[in-house]
Amino acid sequence: MTAQMINQFVLQDFAKAKNKAMWRDWLSKLTRKSNNLLSFQETYHKLGIKRQHYLGLQVVPITKIVGSEGRPLDFDRAFFPRQSHTKSRWLSIDRAYYEHASLPAVELIKIDDRYFVRDGNHRVSVARSRGQEFIDAIVIEIEGHTTTAQLPYSANN
Repeated sequence: MTAQMINQFVLQDFAKAKNKAMWRDWLSKLTRKSNNLLSFQETYHKLGIKRQHYLGLQVVPITKIVGSEGRPLDFDRAFFPRQSHTKSRWLSIDRAYYEHASLPAVELIKIDDRYFVRDGNHRVSVARSRGQEFIDAIVIEIEGHTTTAQLPYSANN
């Protein structure tokens, strides 16, 4: 596959992913169900943290990744890109998939059975848009006095 073909494919992939985010946002307005990623900061403050510990490298189901530590507005609930300023980074990650390049594990924060991205939002986004079900992740688990199920919002909203 030539570099020109790969460039064409990654541009198409981004356009499809961004369109999915647009449609999902439109549908969320009609159904009045949130299509936003959960904010780690909001969740962290509501939990009353007891302790955290390092779990190491794990294989995580992408559907369990529901939020972001630093970019909750850049992607929708399914990690499709909402913002154009994410395009160049998104394209470079997608290009790496076409070139079969090795990518580092993402860094996730685990709270209960849900995960928040600390590093690797674009890698999660591209993997999700390609239909990948699992991703390698370095995981830190945080335990709180409250569970995420008791919070006013959940991953199912």
